[in-house]
Amino acid sequence: MAINDQYLRPMLEAGSSRVFNCNDRSRKLVKDAVRDPFFFKVPKMHGLVLIKEALLHGARREDGSPAIGTKLYFPYNEDDIYEGGRSVFLHDTRLLEILNELFGLQGATLAEMDLLHDMKILDILDRLPSLDGFLMRDALELEGITANENYFEVSGTEKAAIHEYIRRKFEPLVRAACEDDVSLVGRVSNLIDKIWEAKDRAALDPLIRAFRFPDDEALDIFAAWKGINFYSFEYYRAKQKREQFGMWLRDKAMSRNFVSKHDNNYIADLRRTAVERLREHWNAVEAVAREYESLYDRFLSDPNGVGEFLGFLRRSREIYWRMGDSLSKINHAAHCWDAISSAFYERRMPADRLIYLLDILQSVLGGSERVETAAVVWS
Repeated sequence: MAINDQYLRPMLEAGSSRVFNCNDRSRKLVKDAVRDPFFFKVPKMHGLVLIKEALLHGARREDGSPAIGTKLYFPYNEDDIYEGGRSVFLHDTRLLEILNELFGLQGATLAEMDLLHDMKILDILDRLPSLDGFLMRDALELEGITANENYFEVSGTEKAAIHEYIRRKFEPLVRAACEDDVSLVGRVSNLIDKIWEAKDRAALDPLIRAFRFPDDEALDIFAAWKGINFYSFEYYRAKQKREQFGMWLRDKAMSRNFVSKHDNNYIADLRRTAVERLREHWNAVEAVAREYESLYDRFLSDPNGVGEFLGFLRRSREIYWRMGDSLSKINHAAHCWDAISSAFYERRMPADRLIYLLDILQSVLGGSERVETAAVVWS
Protein backbone atom coordinates (compact mmCIF):
# COMPACT_ATOMS: atom_id res chain seq x y z
CA MET A 1 0.00 0.00 0.00
CA ALA A 2 1.48 3.37 -0.99
CA ILE A 3 2.15 5.99 1.67
CA ASN A 4 -0.30 8.33 -0.01
CA ASP A 5 -2.97 5.63 0.06
CA GLN A 6 -2.24 4.90 3.72
CA TYR A 7 -2.69 8.54 4.66
CA LEU A 8 -5.73 9.32 2.53
CA ARG A 9 -7.81 6.21 3.17
CA PRO A 10 -8.83 6.93 6.79
CA MET A 11 -9.14 10.65 6.01
CA LEU A 12 -11.53 10.17 3.10
CA GLU A 13 -13.54 7.08 3.97
CA ALA A 14 -17.25 7.47 4.66
CA GLY A 15 -18.30 7.07 8.28
CA SER A 16 -17.07 10.31 9.81
CA SER A 17 -19.16 13.42 10.40
CA ARG A 18 -16.24 15.44 9.04
CA VAL A 19 -16.30 13.72 5.65
CA PHE A 20 -19.01 13.29 3.02
CA ASN A 21 -17.71 10.80 0.46
CA CYS A 22 -20.11 11.40 -2.40
CA ASN A 23 -17.93 9.34 -4.72
CA ASP A 24 -18.28 6.22 -2.61
CA ARG A 25 -22.01 6.52 -2.02
CA SER A 26 -23.01 7.43 -5.57
CA ARG A 27 -20.98 4.55 -7.02
CA LYS A 28 -22.67 2.07 -4.66
CA LEU A 29 -26.14 3.35 -5.54
CA VAL A 30 -25.45 3.16 -9.27
CA LYS A 31 -24.02 -0.36 -8.90
CA ASP A 32 -27.12 -1.47 -6.98
CA ALA A 33 -29.39 0.08 -9.64
CA VAL A 34 -31.13 2.21 -7.02
CA ARG A 35 -33.78 4.62 -8.24
CA ASP A 36 -32.64 8.30 -8.30
CA PRO A 37 -29.04 7.49 -7.35
CA PHE A 38 -27.54 10.96 -7.89
CA PHE A 39 -26.88 13.73 -5.36
CA PHE A 40 -25.92 16.44 -7.86
CA LYS A 41 -27.22 17.46 -11.28
CA VAL A 42 -23.76 17.84 -12.84
CA PRO A 43 -22.53 14.24 -13.34
CA LYS A 44 -18.84 14.96 -12.69
CA MET A 45 -19.63 16.37 -9.26
CA HIS A 46 -20.38 12.87 -7.99
CA GLY A 47 -16.68 12.06 -7.92
CA LEU A 48 -15.94 14.55 -5.15
CA VAL A 49 -15.43 14.19 -1.41
CA LEU A 50 -16.39 17.01 0.98
CA ILE A 51 -14.21 17.54 4.05
CA LYS A 52 -14.68 19.93 6.97
CA GLU A 53 -11.31 21.35 7.93
CA ALA A 54 -9.97 24.01 10.29
CA LEU A 55 -8.57 27.07 8.53
CA LEU A 56 -5.05 28.36 8.97
CA HIS A 57 -4.41 29.62 12.51
CA GLY A 58 -8.16 29.83 13.11
CA ALA A 59 -8.50 32.69 10.61
CA ARG A 60 -12.08 33.72 9.97
CA ARG A 61 -13.48 33.72 6.46
CA GLU A 62 -14.23 36.91 4.56
CA ASP A 63 -17.95 36.74 5.46
CA GLY A 64 -17.08 36.54 9.17
CA SER A 65 -18.03 32.85 9.45
CA PRO A 66 -16.16 30.66 11.95
CA ALA A 67 -12.77 29.17 11.13
CA ILE A 68 -14.06 25.93 9.63
CA GLY A 69 -13.91 25.51 5.88
CA THR A 70 -15.52 23.00 3.54
CA LYS A 71 -12.95 21.53 1.20
CA LEU A 72 -13.84 19.84 -2.08
CA TYR A 73 -11.47 17.00 -2.88
CA PHE A 74 -11.40 15.89 -6.53
CA PRO A 75 -9.58 12.57 -7.02
CA TYR A 76 -7.40 12.07 -10.06
CA ASN A 77 -8.88 8.59 -10.38
CA GLU A 78 -12.52 8.20 -9.36
CA ASP A 79 -12.08 4.42 -9.28
CA ASP A 80 -9.43 4.84 -6.58
CA ILE A 81 -9.74 8.16 -4.78
CA TYR A 82 -6.74 7.35 -2.57
CA GLU A 83 -4.25 7.89 -5.40
CA GLY A 84 -4.41 11.62 -4.75
CA GLY A 85 -6.24 14.59 -6.18
CA ARG A 86 -6.84 18.33 -6.11
CA SER A 87 -8.74 20.30 -3.53
CA VAL A 88 -10.26 23.73 -3.05
CA PHE A 89 -12.17 25.41 -0.25
CA LEU A 90 -15.74 26.39 -1.04
CA HIS A 91 -15.18 29.94 0.20
CA ASP A 92 -12.18 30.42 -2.12
CA THR A 93 -12.75 33.35 -4.49
CA ARG A 94 -11.39 31.26 -7.38
CA LEU A 95 -13.79 28.36 -6.82
CA LEU A 96 -15.65 28.64 -10.14
CA GLU A 97 -12.41 29.16 -12.02
CA ILE A 98 -10.95 25.98 -10.54
CA LEU A 99 -14.15 24.01 -11.11
CA ASN A 100 -14.14 25.16 -14.71
CA GLU A 101 -10.57 23.93 -15.08
CA LEU A 102 -11.57 20.54 -13.77
CA PHE A 103 -14.99 20.09 -15.33
CA GLY A 104 -15.34 22.58 -18.15
CA LEU A 105 -18.35 24.21 -16.51
CA GLN A 106 -18.79 26.63 -19.40
CA GLY A 107 -19.34 23.88 -21.93
CA ALA A 108 -22.45 23.92 -24.12
CA THR A 109 -23.60 20.57 -22.75
CA LEU A 110 -23.93 21.86 -19.19
CA ALA A 111 -27.27 23.38 -18.21
CA GLU A 112 -26.92 26.57 -16.18
CA MET A 113 -29.81 25.58 -13.92
CA ASP A 114 -28.05 22.32 -13.06
CA LEU A 115 -24.91 24.18 -12.04
CA LEU A 116 -26.90 26.67 -9.94
CA HIS A 117 -28.70 23.78 -8.26
CA ASP A 118 -25.42 22.07 -7.34
CA MET A 119 -23.75 25.28 -6.15
CA LYS A 120 -26.76 25.88 -3.91
CA ILE A 121 -26.28 22.43 -2.37
CA LEU A 122 -22.61 23.17 -1.72
CA ASP A 123 -23.48 26.55 -0.18
CA ILE A 124 -26.01 24.92 2.17
CA LEU A 125 -23.48 22.31 3.31
CA ASP A 126 -20.82 24.99 3.75
CA ARG A 127 -23.08 26.66 6.33
CA LEU A 128 -22.97 23.57 8.56
CA PRO A 129 -20.25 22.99 11.18
CA SER A 130 -20.08 19.28 10.29
CA LEU A 131 -21.36 16.81 7.72
CA ASP A 132 -23.60 14.67 9.92
CA GLY A 133 -26.23 12.96 7.79
CA PHE A 134 -29.11 14.30 9.86
CA LEU A 135 -27.92 17.91 9.63
CA MET A 136 -27.29 17.62 5.89
CA ARG A 137 -30.67 16.09 5.16
CA ASP A 138 -32.50 18.60 7.35
CA ALA A 139 -30.73 21.64 5.88
CA LEU A 140 -31.36 20.53 2.29
CA GLU A 141 -34.98 19.62 2.99
CA LEU A 142 -35.66 23.07 4.48
CA GLU A 143 -34.42 24.55 1.19
CA GLY A 144 -36.70 22.28 -0.86
CA ILE A 145 -33.90 19.98 -2.04
CA THR A 146 -34.33 16.21 -1.83
CA ALA A 147 -31.81 13.45 -2.43
CA ASN A 148 -31.71 9.69 -2.09
CA GLU A 149 -31.91 8.80 1.61
CA ASN A 150 -28.92 6.49 1.27
CA TYR A 151 -26.62 9.51 1.04
CA PHE A 152 -27.43 10.49 4.62
CA GLU A 153 -27.34 7.08 6.30
CA VAL A 154 -29.94 8.05 8.89
CA SER A 155 -32.59 5.45 9.64
CA GLY A 156 -36.23 6.37 10.18
CA THR A 157 -35.96 5.33 13.83
CA GLU A 158 -32.86 7.45 14.36
CA LYS A 159 -34.41 10.45 12.64
CA ALA A 160 -37.56 10.17 14.75
CA ALA A 161 -35.51 9.96 17.97
CA ILE A 162 -33.54 13.10 17.08
CA HIS A 163 -36.71 14.98 16.14
CA GLU A 164 -38.39 14.01 19.39
CA TYR A 165 -35.37 14.98 21.49
CA ILE A 166 -35.03 18.43 19.90
CA ARG A 167 -38.75 19.24 19.93
CA ARG A 168 -38.94 18.16 23.56
CA LYS A 169 -36.21 20.70 24.34
CA PHE A 170 -38.06 23.46 22.49
CA GLU A 171 -41.53 22.91 23.92
CA PRO A 172 -41.16 24.07 27.59
CA LEU A 173 -39.48 27.30 26.52
CA VAL A 174 -42.08 28.03 23.85
CA ARG A 175 -44.88 27.37 26.35
CA ALA A 176 -43.23 29.67 28.88
CA ALA A 177 -42.94 32.43 26.28
CA CYS A 178 -46.60 31.99 25.29
CA GLU A 179 -48.19 31.74 28.73
CA ASP A 180 -48.98 35.46 28.95
CA ASP A 181 -50.60 35.56 25.51
CA VAL A 182 -53.81 33.51 25.27
CA SER A 183 -53.79 33.77 21.48
CA LEU A 184 -50.49 31.86 21.33
CA VAL A 185 -51.26 28.99 23.72
CA GLY A 186 -52.87 26.87 21.00
CA ARG A 187 -50.04 27.58 18.56
CA VAL A 188 -47.17 25.99 20.49
CA SER A 189 -46.71 23.11 18.04
CA ASN A 190 -46.81 25.48 15.07
CA LEU A 191 -44.25 27.80 16.70
CA ILE A 192 -41.95 24.84 17.31
CA ASP A 193 -42.25 24.02 13.60
CA LYS A 194 -41.29 27.61 12.81
CA ILE A 195 -38.26 27.45 15.12
CA TRP A 196 -37.21 24.26 13.33
CA GLU A 197 -37.43 25.99 9.96
CA ALA A 198 -35.84 29.23 11.25
CA LYS A 199 -37.04 31.09 8.14
CA ASP A 200 -40.34 32.86 8.98
CA ARG A 201 -39.37 36.01 10.85
CA ALA A 202 -42.95 37.27 11.15
CA ALA A 203 -44.33 34.02 12.58
CA LEU A 204 -41.54 33.91 15.16
CA ASP A 205 -41.92 37.56 16.18
CA PRO A 206 -43.74 36.74 19.47
CA LEU A 207 -40.86 34.50 20.53
CA ILE A 208 -38.24 36.96 19.34
CA ARG A 209 -39.81 39.65 21.52
CA ALA A 210 -40.30 37.30 24.47
CA PHE A 211 -36.69 36.10 24.31
CA ARG A 212 -35.41 39.61 23.51
CA PHE A 213 -33.30 38.37 20.60
CA PRO A 214 -31.70 40.99 18.31
CA ASP A 215 -33.90 41.27 15.21
CA ASP A 216 -31.05 40.82 12.74
CA GLU A 217 -29.72 37.70 14.52
CA ALA A 218 -32.92 36.01 15.62
CA LEU A 219 -33.27 33.44 12.82
CA ASP A 220 -29.60 32.46 13.11
CA ILE A 221 -30.06 32.03 16.88
CA PHE A 222 -33.05 29.72 16.42
CA ALA A 223 -31.16 27.64 13.81
CA ALA A 224 -28.10 27.39 16.05
CA TRP A 225 -30.27 26.43 19.04
CA LYS A 226 -31.57 23.47 17.07
CA GLY A 227 -27.99 22.57 16.15
CA ILE A 228 -26.84 22.65 19.77
CA ASN A 229 -29.65 20.28 20.69
CA PHE A 230 -28.61 17.94 17.89
CA TYR A 231 -24.98 17.90 19.00
CA SER A 232 -26.07 17.33 22.61
CA PHE A 233 -28.04 14.31 21.43
CA GLU A 234 -25.04 13.00 19.49
CA TYR A 235 -22.67 13.64 22.38
CA TYR A 236 -24.65 11.53 24.83
CA ARG A 237 -25.50 8.85 22.26
CA ALA A 238 -21.86 8.21 21.28
CA LYS A 239 -20.58 8.18 24.86
CA GLN A 240 -19.60 4.49 24.96
CA LYS A 241 -17.53 4.48 21.77
CA ARG A 242 -15.89 7.78 22.70
CA GLU A 243 -14.88 6.45 26.10
CA GLN A 244 -13.50 3.22 24.60
CA PHE A 245 -11.37 5.27 22.22
CA GLY A 246 -10.21 7.62 24.97
CA MET A 247 -9.21 4.80 27.33
CA TRP A 248 -7.31 2.99 24.55
CA LEU A 249 -5.41 6.15 23.65
CA ARG A 250 -4.56 6.90 27.27
CA ASP A 251 -3.71 3.40 28.51
CA LYS A 252 -3.18 0.96 25.64
CA ALA A 253 -1.65 2.82 22.70
CA MET A 254 1.65 0.98 23.03
CA SER A 255 3.61 -1.12 20.57
CA ARG A 256 3.08 -4.88 20.82
CA ASN A 257 6.70 -5.54 19.80
CA PHE A 258 10.01 -4.48 21.34
CA VAL A 259 11.23 -1.06 20.21
CA SER A 260 14.30 0.98 20.99
CA LYS A 261 14.25 3.60 23.73
CA HIS A 262 14.30 6.32 21.07
CA ASP A 263 11.27 4.87 19.26
CA ASN A 264 9.46 4.28 22.53
CA ASN A 265 9.96 7.92 23.52
CA TYR A 266 8.75 9.01 20.09
CA ILE A 267 5.57 6.93 20.44
CA ALA A 268 5.03 8.32 23.93
CA ASP A 269 5.30 11.89 22.60
CA LEU A 270 2.84 11.19 19.80
CA ARG A 271 0.40 9.58 22.24
CA ARG A 272 0.75 12.45 24.72
CA THR A 273 -0.02 15.05 22.06
CA ALA A 274 -3.02 13.09 20.78
CA VAL A 275 -4.35 12.67 24.33
CA GLU A 276 -3.98 16.40 25.01
CA ARG A 277 -5.82 17.32 21.82
CA LEU A 278 -8.58 14.80 22.47
CA ARG A 279 -8.96 16.07 26.02
CA GLU A 280 -9.17 19.67 24.78
CA HIS A 281 -12.03 18.90 22.38
CA TRP A 282 -13.75 16.57 24.82
CA ASN A 283 -13.67 19.18 27.58
CA ALA A 284 -14.97 21.84 25.19
CA VAL A 285 -18.04 19.76 24.25
CA GLU A 286 -18.60 18.57 27.81
CA ALA A 287 -18.48 22.16 29.11
CA VAL A 288 -21.09 23.32 26.59
CA ALA A 289 -23.34 20.31 27.20
CA ARG A 290 -23.19 20.80 30.98
CA GLU A 291 -23.73 24.55 30.76
CA TYR A 292 -26.68 24.10 28.43
CA GLU A 293 -28.38 21.48 30.61
CA SER A 294 -27.74 23.46 33.79
CA LEU A 295 -29.07 26.74 32.42
CA TYR A 296 -31.98 24.98 30.71
CA ASP A 297 -33.04 23.28 33.97
CA ARG A 298 -32.68 26.53 35.89
CA PHE A 299 -34.78 28.36 33.29
CA LEU A 300 -37.60 25.89 33.94
CA SER A 301 -37.37 25.88 37.73
CA ASP A 302 -36.13 29.32 38.77
CA PRO A 303 -37.44 32.69 37.50
CA ASN A 304 -33.99 34.14 38.14
CA GLY A 305 -32.51 31.71 35.64
CA VAL A 306 -34.36 33.10 32.63
CA GLY A 307 -31.84 35.82 31.85
CA GLU A 308 -28.82 33.51 32.01
CA PHE A 309 -30.36 30.96 29.67
CA LEU A 310 -31.43 33.58 27.16
CA GLY A 311 -27.91 35.00 27.33
CA PHE A 312 -26.62 31.53 26.42
CA LEU A 313 -28.98 31.38 23.45
CA ARG A 314 -27.77 34.77 22.20
CA ARG A 315 -24.31 33.20 21.96
CA SER A 316 -25.72 30.08 20.34
CA ARG A 317 -24.27 30.55 16.84
CA GLU A 318 -20.69 30.69 18.13
CA ILE A 319 -21.38 27.79 20.54
CA TYR A 320 -23.02 25.71 17.79
CA TRP A 321 -19.98 25.97 15.51
CA ARG A 322 -17.49 25.37 18.30
CA MET A 323 -19.42 22.35 19.55
CA GLY A 324 -19.81 20.93 16.03
CA ASP A 325 -16.12 21.39 15.26
CA SER A 326 -14.89 19.65 18.42
CA LEU A 327 -17.44 16.85 18.33
CA SER A 328 -16.81 16.08 14.65
CA LYS A 329 -13.05 15.97 15.27
CA ILE A 330 -13.59 13.47 18.09
CA ASN A 331 -15.96 11.49 15.84
CA HIS A 332 -13.46 11.45 12.97
CA ALA A 333 -10.58 10.44 15.24
CA ALA A 334 -12.63 7.62 16.76
CA HIS A 335 -13.60 6.47 13.26
CA CYS A 336 -9.94 6.38 12.12
CA TRP A 337 -8.95 4.54 15.31
CA ASP A 338 -11.65 1.91 14.85
CA ALA A 339 -10.97 1.44 11.12
CA ILE A 340 -7.22 0.97 11.59
CA SER A 341 -6.88 -0.75 14.96
CA SER A 342 -9.75 -3.24 14.65
CA ALA A 343 -7.65 -5.38 12.30
CA PHE A 344 -5.31 -6.25 15.19
CA TYR A 345 -6.00 -8.56 18.11
CA GLU A 346 -7.03 -6.50 21.14
CA ARG A 347 -6.04 -3.47 19.05
CA ARG A 348 -2.34 -4.12 19.82
CA MET A 349 -0.33 -2.95 16.83
CA PRO A 350 3.30 -3.16 15.73
CA ALA A 351 5.28 0.04 16.16
CA ASP A 352 5.09 1.22 12.56
CA ARG A 353 1.28 0.93 12.40
CA LEU A 354 0.89 2.52 15.83
CA ILE A 355 3.02 5.50 14.79
CA TYR A 356 1.01 5.79 11.60
CA LEU A 357 -2.28 5.81 13.55
CA LEU A 358 -1.08 8.25 16.21
CA ASP A 359 0.16 10.61 13.50
CA ILE A 360 -3.27 10.54 11.85
CA LEU A 361 -5.01 11.15 15.20
CA GLN A 362 -2.78 14.17 15.82
CA SER A 363 -3.72 15.57 12.42
CA VAL A 364 -7.45 14.94 12.82
CA LEU A 365 -7.62 16.33 16.36
CA GLY A 366 -5.45 19.30 15.52
CA GLY A 367 -6.04 20.82 12.12
CA SER A 368 -5.21 24.46 12.78
CA GLU A 369 -1.59 23.97 11.70
CA ARG A 370 -2.56 22.96 8.19
CA VAL A 371 -1.81 25.41 5.42
CA GLU A 372 -4.82 26.85 3.62
CA THR A 373 -4.36 26.95 -0.14
CA ALA A 374 -6.68 27.31 -3.08
CA ALA A 375 -5.79 24.09 -4.84
CA VAL A 376 -3.75 21.59 -2.89
CA VAL A 377 -2.19 18.57 -4.55
CA TRP A 378 -1.89 15.56 -2.22
CA SER A 379 0.74 13.31 -3.71
